[in-house]
Amino acid sequence: MKTCSKCGELNGNGRNDCWKCSTSLKENTYKKICTKCGLLYSHKAEMCEQCSGRLSVYSGDSYYTTSSGSDIGCWMYVVSFFVPIIGIILGCIYIARGEDDEGKSLILFSVFVPIVVFVFFLMFASCMG
Repeated sequence: MKTCSKCGELNGNGRNDCWKCSTSLKENTYKKICTKCGLLYSHKAEMCEQCSGRLSVYSGDSYYTTSSGSDIGCWMYVVSFFVPIIGIILGCIYIARGEDDEGKSLILFSVFVPIVVFVFFLMFASCMG
């Protein structure tokens, strides 16, 4: 007999859901991780208690940085430097996923770095002749 973890009702071994409260009787051994601060939670948690960040299913081989909270790879900034419109699109995707800090930093980088490079290029060209 399986016992429901929510209501404590006994259910038959062949059941996947509790007959009384419809809670899943399958053992959930996976954990969730906060994508911003890296804290682990049980599979039942929905939001991080510390930073109110979104939780993702955690697998042991997942990579999350906990020092700055950012999981944007360096390659995105390199691509954004050479093709700013790609950086803006990727930033919008991050914002749509609820990762506002990463998305905003990528958009700002994609907009301002080419402007700064262009200004330095103009200054260098005017000094050369």
